[in-house]
This record gives sequence, C-alpha cells and structure tokens, in this order.
Amino acid sequence: MKKIAKFVAFAALNFTALNLHASPLETLLQGSKFSGEIGAYSETRRVISGTKTTYFNDTSWLVGSAALNYELSFLGALKFSLGGRGSVPIYEGDRNYRTLHGKGDSTERIYEGDRALLSQLFLGYDDGVNTLKIGRFEMINDWSSKIQDGVRVTSAAAPNLLLDASYSKRRGRAYLKEMWGFTKLNEGRGIFNAGATYKQGGASVKIYALYASELFSALGGKISYESGGFQSGAGEMKLGWMLHYARSDERKQSGDGSLVEAKIYGVLEGAKLTLAYVKSGKSVGWGSMNLAGDQIVFFEEGDVIYERDARTYYAAFDTKIKKLNLGALLGTTKYRLKRADDKTYRQNELTARLGYEITKNLRAFATFDRTFKAQPRYPAMMQISAGLVYSF
Repeated sequence: MKKIAKFVAFAALNFTALNLHASPLETLLQGSKFSGEIGAYSETRRVISGTKTTYFNDTSWLVGSAALNYELSFLGALKFSLGGRGSVPIYEGDRNYRTLHGKGDSTERIYEGDRALLSQLFLGYDDGVNTLKIGRFEMINDWSSKIQDGVRVTSAAAPNLLLDASYSKRRGRAYLKEMWGFTKLNEGRGIFNAGATYKQGGASVKIYALYASELFSALGGKISYESGGFQSGAGEMKLGWMLHYARSDERKQSGDGSLVEAKIYGVLEGAKLTLAYVKSGKSVGWGSMNLAGDQIVFFEEGDVIYERDARTYYAAFDTKIKKLNLGALLGTTKYRLKRADDKTYRQNELTARLGYEITKNLRAFATFDRTFKAQPRYPAMMQISAGLVYSF
C-alpha cells in the first residue's frame, strides 16, 4: 500500500500542476469537496442452542464512528480521493472478553488494532466511456467486495459491450459496523479478474476469468434477462431471471471449486420478490473463487453457504414505502463440512432489514437475524443490530 500511496500522491500533485488555466491553489479550491458521516452502531448476539465458540457467543456492544473524505477533480476527467474512518467503543457487555481480534465484545467486528483506518486513497479517471482507478477503493463485482488495494479499468467504447479488468492485492473493511485491517491476498501476489459483458435490450451475457498464481484459475459465465415494464391489474410489473456458473482449477486444495446460481424475480410497483438457488462444489465448495469476496450471499450470517456441497434455496422480498425501506430473506441450506466427515447437515436462516430516512442527511437502520437448528461449528443464534448515521 505504501508504494501505491506514493504513486497516487505523486501523480495527483503533478497532474494538478499541469493545469495551464489556473494556479494549483485555484484548481484545488474549485474542484475539491469534503464529505463524511458521524454515526453510532450497536449489535447484540445470543446463542439459542448449540456449542458456543469464540466467534459465535453472547456479546453486546455499541460503537461511535466518524469518517471524513476529500475529493479533488481536475483536468476534466481526473479525480484524487482520500478518506479515513475512526471508531471507538462506547459500551461493551464484557470489556474483558477475548475475541480473535482483541479484548472486548466489539472487537469481533471492530478489530482492536484497526479502530483507525485509511478507507480510500486513489487516483481515478472517468471520461464517461472509460474509467481507471488505482489505489485503495471499494471494488464490487461478481467475485469482489469491500475495500481493496488495487487497480480497475473499464471500457464501454464498443456498442453494448463493457470490458472490465482488475487486480487486487489487499482487502479490508472500514465501515460503520466493520473495521478490519487490510490483509494480503494470495500472499501478496494478488488476484486478477477480467470479464466482458454484452447487453442487448433486457438481455445480458457475461464471461469472466479469475487468476491467482499458486492458488487457482477459474472461468465463469452469467446470462440474465429482464422484461420491459408492462401493466398488470396491480400496476406496472417487470419479470427477470439470471443463471450463473463458474468453475475453478485449484492448485492447493484436494478438488476443484464450482458454483451454480439461479434466480427468478418479479418487480411490482417497486416491490421485488426473488426466488433463488445456490449450489457449491462437492469437494471444496467454491474453492478459492471468493478470495476477494463475492456478491452471492446476502444473509447477515450465511456462513454455511460457504461450506462444500452446499445447496441453498431462499426467497427475498424488498420494498419501499415512502421513506421506509423493508427487506427480508428466508432460506435453507443443506451442506457438508469442509475438512470433516461426509455427513449432511441443514441450517435455516431468516434476515430482516429496515431503513428509514429521518431527514435528508440523517438515516436509521436495523437488522434482525436468526439461524435455526444448531449444527457442529454453527449454533442456532439470534442477532439484532441498529445504527444511526448523519451524513454531510
């Protein structure tokens, strides 16, 4: 990260100095802006049945958090961004409880050594057709999530075609409810991701490849379709579906990874109902494909979906009523444990989320999660969390 930070800072200063129409100070004042947020977040977990572990335990905590971001736009399409976040525990049910990441209930999510983090530092380019980011930024795609140190390039120069290539070296979290230090991916060698998406009307086809030296290589494809809006007896309606398949060639695991994902959904006047199926490989589940994250598991916990030979069926519902956002997921997963016996287990999960816009800059949210049927490594538990955020 030090090398990337030096390059980004050096490039930003030099590009700013090249502006011939204004002095560096004038450019700084005209193209810069600050943003941020101040918030509080609380979480309570209770094990209902099954064996408690260091991670799955009875904990409760409240933290305060603040983030400040600076953004400088210059030379039309260039942007420099710098941001940081800090968190402090306000209340902990047990301040002496030892988690895997420090002392105190909150350190399972807000790591004791990571309460202040650089959340973004990147140089970007966007001309409306091509984009480039290099540094630390949030990277989201099929097999990537959260904040990463790396590079991403996209191009929509060809009609109906989007090209997307990225490299990630480290991954971490610097959010209101999670502060996890940035760790190296693939022992610092990183992971490459390249894909192409072709869209025509409501249809979309994507192919992609993943590569992490010494660990794995993978190929995947996704096809989806969404109808145009049409009138039904209850209002405007849309229907859609998606199929996703990927397979990895693993170098250090006893077997290859695979994923099958299928969804069908309907949208009626802003309310969306989704039915989905997710299946992982019999030997090692997804293998190493989710090394940099994923966009597949949307449950608050959802841990058993990452096991091997996991077959998950779930339904999701989302809607908005004026300033109130409501969402719920209910699913069941049949799976086998990695590095264990060949026995089949099942666990069910319910996640419900609520968000409310109190004012333009102030929002509140809450989440309820419940897993049912205690199993080895995974007890049945309940989790309730809530937050309040002021943005500026």
